[in-house]
Amino acid sequence: MPIPVSLSGKLKRFLTDRYFIFLLGMLAWTEILQLFGGLPSLRPAWRLEIPLLCYLYWLNNRFTKPNRFQPLTAAIPILVLYGIFDFYHLRFGRLLRITEITELPEMFQIVSLQFKLLTVVLLGLPLLLFGMSLCWRRLLRTLPWVLPVAALAGAVTVFPDQFIATFDRTQKPLISFSDTLSAGRSGRVAMMLYNEAKRRSSREKTVSYRNNATSLEKFTHITEMINKQRSKRNVHLVVLESFFDPSLLKGARFSKNPTHPDFTALLGGKGSLSISPVFGGGTAQAEFEILCGVPALRELSGVEFNVFTGSKTLCLPNVLAEGGYQTLATNSYIPDFFNSTNAYAGLGFADIYYPREYVSGRESYFGTGDVTDETYIFDGVLLSQNLEFIERQLKENRDRPIFNYLITMYGHQPHNINAEKRPQVVTLQGDFRDDQLERAANQHYYRSQAIAAFVKGLTRIDPKSLIILVSDHLPPLTYGPNTYRNFNYLGGVDNDIHLNRIFFIENGKAVQYRTIHHYELPRVVLNYVTRGQYCRDGENCVETDSSSEENSTAYREEYLTIMARAML
Repeated sequence: MPIPVSLSGKLKRFLTDRYFIFLLGMLAWTEILQLFGGLPSLRPAWRLEIPLLCYLYWLNNRFTKPNRFQPLTAAIPILVLYGIFDFYHLRFGRLLRITEITELPEMFQIVSLQFKLLTVVLLGLPLLLFGMSLCWRRLLRTLPWVLPVAALAGAVTVFPDQFIATFDRTQKPLISFSDTLSAGRSGRVAMMLYNEAKRRSSREKTVSYRNNATSLEKFTHITEMINKQRSKRNVHLVVLESFFDPSLLKGARFSKNPTHPDFTALLGGKGSLSISPVFGGGTAQAEFEILCGVPALRELSGVEFNVFTGSKTLCLPNVLAEGGYQTLATNSYIPDFFNSTNAYAGLGFADIYYPREYVSGRESYFGTGDVTDETYIFDGVLLSQNLEFIERQLKENRDRPIFNYLITMYGHQPHNINAEKRPQVVTLQGDFRDDQLERAANQHYYRSQAIAAFVKGLTRIDPKSLIILVSDHLPPLTYGPNTYRNFNYLGGVDNDIHLNRIFFIENGKAVQYRTIHHYELPRVVLNYVTRGQYCRDGENCVETDSSSEENSTAYREEYLTIMARAML
């Protein structure tokens, strides 16, 4: 039976309608991209996200000049926004938050010129085209229709608690441990708005946490415990930028072992694993957990360090400083990157050092050396200077223990390596190519040699001390999480892209721990400096060779107390 002409015409108009094509295109894009490691499909997000996108597309059609290209130009801002969401997830394995948008310029400083040019082409030119298509008379007439969007933004900003309550009632249940999975249920923009409302709500509520009696009593108790120690032992904590163990890539084949023989002889087979809060970037988040002993919940900022004012808060360096330690922080990159100067002061570091090339007029014990073709200071250059510095400190301040904290930068993408100083020794074999992985493997060879020399030097000059070497996060390499999946990292265990190498050397001897979180490291340090009293007093400690699973929400009260005091 033939379709009536009137019905056929309606069906044709529907199938060729710009709104139908726009929605179909968005659904197809997200369905395809999730197959390649992107965020989940838009398909389930019918309660808020899809109606919001359709409304925004309708507004853009009202704003722009009517012509045959209008259906495409009106979609440009939405396509760009979704492109940013998916690129950020592919690169860093997490959902972009509003507070992290303000940090993108800092990230832009350290990417290659090619990446900057590509960004201009893929983002700048489409947005310029959209701007040129605006019809200002139509824009003025349509302004009243912007009110619903403005009201939504206003609710997030002014009435965050009400927004959260409404969101919880009307949207699908969130998955508390995963922004990404929650975005699959409610949508990217919807989750971004929800996270911002939650951040604003939490910030208002932190006022009551500034003088949290439980946290303050715990802080006092631990400092007293440290002060009672007759002889205090030193701690050296090294955070290694994007340090990864190529041997954990079960499916990768290399022409030779990417780990230097010196490192293998010293620490081979003695490494443990630690769970980082981030993948591919966000070193400051890893630092926050390592130094404050609580998960980086991102409730008050996309990066906790960015809201630190320099006010003292209840983190490990302050605990040790109150216990009589000389607290030293060495950062191998530029000052104030991720607000590090204020953050380190608030954490409790009395002396903060950056390369002298970046701090004209400020005291520093080290320089970057020759960074030709590599951009960042080589680990060996940094660690050898720190070793000399610590040796002087030990001689000049015999009666004062040291907390020596370093963070390196050499392993940062794109893993450039100076072939004249550090010739290629490792080749990635097989059909699957990842040039960054090959460069990172060669960097690892030279880095592991430098680290072994540093550990040997420290155990020589300071044998009764604790040395911790921990990677901040895995490098994203060329294809982000997909690289690790393709090479079967750690056999594909759950949460694999957050698992990082960590090494403990106690009193000159390497020891192994169960898999821990970065935020458990302060407990290891405190138990060491108190000679086990910290654990004997009933604190929740880290046991060697055991297994347990932490519930990060249990730390929320302590987290809010730390952040409330950090923002004073």
